[in-house]
Amino acid sequence: MDVTPGVDEVHQRLLDRILTGYYPVGSRLPSCRALAAEFGSNSSTVDRAIGRLASGGRVRTIPRRGNFVQEVQEAAVDARSVVAAQLDDVLLRARRLGFSGGELTTMVQVALERVDSMRRIAVVECNPRDLRQVQELVQRAIDVEVQPVLLSEAGGRVLDAEFDAVAVPIFHLNDVADLVRDLDQVIDLNLVASPTALRQLIGVRNVERLVVVAPSARGVQWMTALVGQYFPGQIDGVEIGRDDPALLDGAPVLVVNNAAQLPPDIADRVGRIIAIEWELDGRFTTALRARVENVISERAFVGVPGRSVS
Repeated sequence: MDVTPGVDEVHQRLLDRILTGYYPVGSRLPSCRALAAEFGSNSSTVDRAIGRLASGGRVRTIPRRGNFVQEVQEAAVDARSVVAAQLDDVLLRARRLGFSGGELTTMVQVALERVDSMRRIAVVECNPRDLRQVQELVQRAIDVEVQPVLLSEAGGRVLDAEFDAVAVPIFHLNDVADLVRDLDQVIDLNLVASPTALRQLIGVRNVERLVVVAPSARGVQWMTALVGQYFPGQIDGVEIGRDDPALLDGAPVLVVNNAAQLPPDIADRVGRIIAIEWELDGRFTTALRARVENVISERAFVGVPGRSVS
């Protein structure tokens, strides 16, 4: 059964976030791709939902900059009424299912305690696929809802003012330096290649040469260091967007990450392609939740502008 959220559900979730101040007036909404990854929907559905918000005056779209929450002068929507109506619907369904008043009161109190203890955690990545994957990994490790932030669409934001904690793969620390006030408070994620990718690398050890591909010089260096731990032969690096794509032609093995935008016909030009998928280092996972809480506690102690931590 298809459980992909439709336009109505995505629109309601976005509207709820705007009404509750989760997306304050003047803030930029995450990209359609990032929201689609978070909601388990698709970019077209999210775009239509945002269009509906724009038609209602809740969002203003600025070409090449994004969608921004704007204040609605007229009292077109009352947040209390919206929440009260939704609560009525939930309670009515619960009553029909046989829950008593006492049971519902307890459930509401537990839910309030859970909501009040929730932390706003952001995960930053450079491409939508890795973003969704790392978001799920971190969310599973710390059991807290995690918001995705795409690097290419984060310009001008101050992430540690928007979120209680910001987590980023260690190889992207430099990339977020201009997006936070205190880089020392950013949680660096130690990612390792998935076992499937490592087995594939080990499986080509007898090949004399392979080529690693990434969209930046630093990415090429990182990938080369990773591959060099498992491959004893010659490793050449190609930086997509700078180096001549013809350098890929005839490569017996191509090792790429999800950020690399390869030519559409690349599979016909090389012998084999190994795509690197990431996982959280197991030695790091157990300590991740404690690191998140430590960062939040330190922020609360020093008092970070723009966020209040209870």
